[in-house]
Amino acid sequence: MLLKSKIAYLGVLLGLNQLFIILSSIIETNTIILFAGAALLVGVVIVEFGGKSGLLFYAASCLLGFFLSFNKFEFVTYVAFFGLYSYIKHLLEIKVRNKNTLFLTKMVFFNFALIIMYLVIRLFITIKLTWWMILAGQILFIIYDYAFSIFINYYITTIKPKISR
Repeated sequence: MLLKSKIAYLGVLLGLNQLFIILSSIIETNTIILFAGAALLVGVVIVEFGGKSGLLFYAASCLLGFFLSFNKFEFVTYVAFFGLYSYIKHLLEIKVRNKNTLFLTKMVFFNFALIIMYLVIRLFITIKLTWWMILAGQILFIIYDYAFSIFINYYITTIKPKISR
């Protein structure tokens, strides 16, 4: 491994994770993309060090992100969905072998997270959701899940061997 220490590697990844989270507060137009980038780093930790380390990394990123993020309302989307989804995806892909069941379970998780985000944010600001917004969210989630899988596979096959020397 390029960084000899597990703690050093996790520290660099957490720093990048927080950079994405902070930039999501500064660059308002790319919030979702930056949160997705931060979540991919949780996926990298899971690939490198396992699910327990990934869960601890997610918890650390949420705690640190809460204090460093300027926009707490938007940060709810990272906590409720993006960061957590990396770990949930890992668990589901290990335990669920049937592709249809796996897809359905991921969709249930996404919709549950969407409801939680909506209810929390609605406490503070008024949001009106329409049917096409929900449909667009479903389609974007499917694209995100596919892109997440492609990134993790690319990391495993291309990047990990180069940094493992």
